[in-house]
Amino acid sequence: MANREPALSNFDAHMRRALALLALLFSVLLAPAQAAPGAAEPFDAQTWRSLRQQVDASGKPMLVMFTASWCAVCPGVAKQLAADKRRQRAGTPLLMVMSDLSPEELAQHRGHGMHAHAEADRLLAFDGPEAPIRHAVDPRWRGVVPHIAWLAPGRVPEFVSGAPDAATLTRWWGR
Repeated sequence: MANREPALSNFDAHMRRALALLALLFSVLLAPAQAAPGAAEPFDAQTWRSLRQQVDASGKPMLVMFTASWCAVCPGVAKQLAADKRRQRAGTPLLMVMSDLSPEELAQHRGHGMHAHAEADRLLAFDGPEAPIRHAVDPRWRGVVPHIAWLAPGRVPEFVSGAPDAATLTRWWGR
């Protein structure tokens, strides 16, 4: 019997190590899935009015990029905007708004090739029918993305469809 106890304790030690390793593996694999839900804020016509009021009240500009899950060029544009913002040392917040996903749908899609959202200071998603929200933002906007809005205190928002050119970015960051 004395010979069996060390064998059992070795077996127990191996099992404890294996279980600890499995627990570590599952915690690493599941961590991104647990962090993503709830990160997107709802965006509707009232949110747009509120953002404009925040800009006027704070006296600081804001850059809002409207995108969609199907947009192939949007991740590159988001990275360009974020890199240019860092290069200019601009404290301007960069918001990304998903026009084709609700906040709940976006939480489910996060981590599936949508890493460009990491460039945003805030992530929002349309909360309601797309057409009326687009119209509240910019009546001329027909759903083409990226659609980028520059909000500056006391000014009418400026819109660019597609990637802004260098002169536009310099003018925006220089304000």
